[in-house]
Amino acid sequence: MVPAMSVAPASTGVRQPNPLLTFAKSSIGKKWIVGISGALLIIFVLGHLAGNLTIYIGPYGEGINVYAQTLHANTLFLWGARIGLLVVFIIHIFTALLVARENYQARPQRYAVHKHIQSSIFVRTMVLSGLLILCFLIFHVLQFAFGINGYSHLIDAEGRHDVAAMIILSFHHPLVSGFYLLSIIILGLHLSHGISSVLQTFGLNGRKTLPTVKIAAIIAAWVLMAGFASIPVAAVTGCLKVLPSDKRPAAAAIH
Repeated sequence: MVPAMSVAPASTGVRQPNPLLTFAKSSIGKKWIVGISGALLIIFVLGHLAGNLTIYIGPYGEGINVYAQTLHANTLFLWGARIGLLVVFIIHIFTALLVARENYQARPQRYAVHKHIQSSIFVRTMVLSGLLILCFLIFHVLQFAFGINGYSHLIDAEGRHDVAAMIILSFHHPLVSGFYLLSIIILGLHLSHGISSVLQTFGLNGRKTLPTVKIAAIIAAWVLMAGFASIPVAAVTGCLKVLPSDKRPAAAAIH
């Protein structure tokens, strides 16, 4: 008697879907992408604030000049960080818009009006505030990174690019400082919900700790906002001063 032979099923030729891609397309996957990219952007905000606050080092903000010189001396790192930040920001906004659309399409119409407002007002403003922050970043980069402010020619007593003077003199313009402060307030509103959302996405806050986490997130967001806002306020009020013309190299007088 011939024993039965097991026959392997013939290949159908159909490629199996990539599990990572399938997860990324799912609702939970999109929320994780928003959470991870949001966490990276929060880390950037912390680092950016730390760098900005070096303007308080020295009588004429020399600390930020040293900081800027160090960054520009590492061109590969600087441009890698800039490109990486741009990619993360695009991914964050694009995926957040997809999540917002899915939430809108899945929202039951039977919810009471007051419950709808209470549960989703922050989520709906997150999309708008995120787009406004993008507009601010474009202006901010053009203003300071590409020198459209008219003060990029200044150098300090040590021959470094005088970033401190560029920032302080730019904020002497009411429209510039006003737009910056408004954008920082929007950023604070965005982060006040974004920080707690990131923690919730990663399962780091439970039902019992949720109120505490929300309060802590609001406090953290507004502390960050206060740190950024302090610079234009200090510039306008004269707490931050620029290096006098007679202490600069001859070719770098303030115009």
